[in-house]
Amino acid sequence: MFVGCKLPHGLTVHHAGQTIVLNGANVGYDAENPWRNGAAPDAELRASGVGLTRLEGEQANAFREWCEISVKGPGPVKSGAIFITEAKGDATKEAQNLESEATGLDGLDPDKDLPKGLETDSEAAAKPTKGKG
Repeated sequence: MFVGCKLPHGLTVHHAGQTIVLNGANVGYDAENPWRNGAAPDAELRASGVGLTRLEGEQANAFREWCEISVKGPGPVKSGAIFITEAKGDATKEAQNLESEATGLDGLDPDKDLPKGLETDSEAAAKPTKGKG
């Protein structure tokens, strides 16, 4: 089975004696050099802004059980930010459907998302500073 995780950092789940590490949306990604860590933006580990993890055997069983419990409360399983599919193609399609969905952990656009009173480094660097006297 394949697990899709739209959380940028992924998730580590401890359940039924298993430790399951999910790849997140930023797996292997470096904005300055996207291929530095070996994973292009739509590589084997990621599709359309969703990290993909293949689980088998006991890990798959434990994760399914964890999801059944987790979907009952608020969080990424209930919201769809973490999902399960049987085939990678289905995971890729689901990732495409979620591409425009926000998780609340998405990056900020410094041109429109900064709180009042905060500036980007380029704006701050352009302003003259008072010299020390």
